[in-house]
Amino acid sequence: MYNNRFFATEQEAKAFKKQHGGALIHITQRSRRETRQSFAAEMVIAYDARGEVVDKDKTPYCVAWNDFD
Repeated sequence: MYNNRFFATEQEAKAFKKQHGGALIHITQRSRRETRQSFAAEMVIAYDARGEVVDKDKTPYCVAWNDFD
């Protein structure tokens, strides 16, 4: 199962990533095009899967991972 979770701080995101693995995506005004596209895709997945509306200004960090359990 594909999962993602959004965080307000880098420390929260890194702690979660350390526990669960996955990829850390961080969106800023200066992010590379690929990072911005990846983050936008994660926002769409969160909205579709959980009905979660993601505010990129309040939660600019995302951890995405696959859970095979």
